[in-house]
Amino acid sequence: MLLNISVVMVLVYTAVCIGYVQIHRKHLLNMTGNMVAMTTGLISNLTIGVILGMMFAGDLVLSTGLSVLFCFAIGYLVGKPLHLLAVIEGIGGGIMGGLHGAMLGEMIPRARWDVMLFIMDALFIAMTAMVMYLIHNQKYKAREAADEEERTEGAQVPGLMPIRLSFWMLYIILPVVTLCAAAIFSHSVPAGEVPVTGHEMHSM
Repeated sequence: MLLNISVVMVLVYTAVCIGYVQIHRKHLLNMTGNMVAMTTGLISNLTIGVILGMMFAGDLVLSTGLSVLFCFAIGYLVGKPLHLLAVIEGIGGGIMGGLHGAMLGEMIPRARWDVMLFIMDALFIAMTAMVMYLIHNQKYKAREAADEEERTEGAQVPGLMPIRLSFWMLYIILPVVTLCAAAIFSHSVPAGEVPVTGHEMHSM
């Protein structure tokens, strides 16, 4: 159950990040755009690599190959609205994350999958939330600077955008609560069933 939720969450959140980059691309210039592309590509493909390493446990070649395909797809999609350097940053960061994720997913014992998935999902949510906040903050700074320029000359550059509780509720707290419930449900062993030790796949 937790594995399925993780797959859906990673795909949806990555699509949301790509959509936000497309919508607010005029505010993501130079290093900001490169940072967004690299961070999104790295954390998305790191999580995807861990999931694929678990789904195709015992076949590291297949999980690594699929991770690399995701790396190129996500890196290209997140960097294309910006510029070629952002595409390269997204793909480069994605390859590093995808390869390490696939190896990590392969090495985790089956009995500890739910713990590792929860850690990776929480990290993924936190990092994508930072990316979303960075995009919104760039838009906020541009809007505030334009308003100040219309009112007075020589105004100071605005600071960070205020964080709204609704943003944290919808984007972070509710998904984490859902993951906690799924992790507890997945970790519980039905009555009469023998727990899996998690070392069977490494006994060959």
